[in-house]
Amino acid sequence: MSTWLERISPCIRPMLPGESVPSYVSHLPAPQRWIEPLRVIYDHELVMFTHADFVTEITGKKYCCPRNSFIIVPPGRWHVSYNADNRAGHRYWAHFDWCYHGPYRPPAPIITFHPAKPKVHLYRYAPRFVPGEILHGPITNMKRALEIHERLTMMQSYGNAHEKFVSRAVLLELLLELLDTRSRKEGAFGEEAELASRVRDSLEHAMWNLPKMPPIQELLGNLGYSYAHLCRLFRARYGIAPLKYIHALQITRAKMLLQDTNLSIAEIGYRVGFDNPAYFTLLFRKMTGATPSDYKYAGKRKR
Repeated sequence: MSTWLERISPCIRPMLPGESVPSYVSHLPAPQRWIEPLRVIYDHELVMFTHADFVTEITGKKYCCPRNSFIIVPPGRWHVSYNADNRAGHRYWAHFDWCYHGPYRPPAPIITFHPAKPKVHLYRYAPRFVPGEILHGPITNMKRALEIHERLTMMQSYGNAHEKFVSRAVLLELLLELLDTRSRKEGAFGEEAELASRVRDSLEHAMWNLPKMPPIQELLGNLGYSYAHLCRLFRARYGIAPLKYIHALQITRAKMLLQDTNLSIAEIGYRVGFDNPAYFTLLFRKMTGATPSDYKYAGKRKR
């Protein structure tokens, strides 16, 4: 492994005051003719691309970003990204520092769009040992990279303070997955990862296909392992317990229904698996920072 990779200790951009769900680690579809305006960022942004071919222009130089590839955009470089394909794609991103850079000073912007003038004194440059060229290239194992990114997103969006802190290790795992080109051995770790993936598949199948979610221990009983063992593997792989994963699926689905339908709060809670509207409201507020009604109203106000 390159010496410089041994020295990194990456830090994900922390949540800003008042944020309920971070925008600095997430993913969105990019339809045909999608383009992101000319902009400059203040930290580093890792972007992964799937399902379509993209182009990122950084200070006038074009970098081809085909499906199943990545690029890391440094701070202080004017750049623009766009979908160069005739099909819809997806972009997955994470803002980070290569090493601890101190706290973010207010107003701590993420992006400045042209023609506004950036606040140059707030740029968070890489340490000198990090290569100065633009880091980009193909992703050898896209499935594994996306699983790590999703785990990072879940821990940042729904994890407690400890899980957010631990997510630094997940960010390091993702960067090494992309940048360390040495051959990898699956071994026991690969078997455990496969079992954790089966747990996740079972949870998602039950969530989307069964009329009512059964008790998790009963649901996972047919995998042939103890519930405690499966929980340990799942948490090690995805950063949260299986129950929290189910809650994340439920709340994410509820947010979509709140924005896209006129169903009542109680009906939406029931549709995503909550018989008790009060508990649904309590959990929704705990995970998003807002009540379902406040979230619905805020969504309508933005339109």
